[in-house]
Amino acid sequence: MASGQLPLANILTLGVRDFGGQRDFYRRLGWPQVFDGDDFAVFELRGLLLALFPVDKLAIDSRAEPGTSDGGIRFSIIIQTDGPDEVDELADRVRQAGGTITKDPVDAEFFSGRDAYFADPEGNYWEIAWASEDNPVTTAARRAAGLP
Repeated sequence: MASGQLPLANILTLGVRDFGGQRDFYRRLGWPQVFDGDDFAVFELRGLLLALFPVDKLAIDSRAEPGTSDGGIRFSIIIQTDGPDEVDELADRVRQAGGTITKDPVDAEFFSGRDAYFADPEGNYWEIAWASEDNPVTTAARRAAGLP
């Protein structure tokens, strides 16, 4: 890495218990699958790759213990849409694919925009959000994704 250059961090790996079920869920969302193996799958999003890997193998690979789930939210991944209507459209696709909407699309509470939350079949939380282009987080995310 060149001096002063930021590292590239645009692949998120979810350790999953039901690899086939999780892979099918993300396929039903219609996200482009760019790699499909027996125990590793990758989906392409704008600016991010989502990788699925069995949690026991992820634990072995990282030399860590697999996490246990007591329920509740531990993290969320934010999907930024280009407009407020797209929040509702993606929430509908999530429902159709078998995800659980935990917060229906509404005007956002903590920023100016629109958002919703969902959990995939294993309880990984995602926020679907739209904020105006003058929002500093939106600006930084677009820049990180190489978008104007």
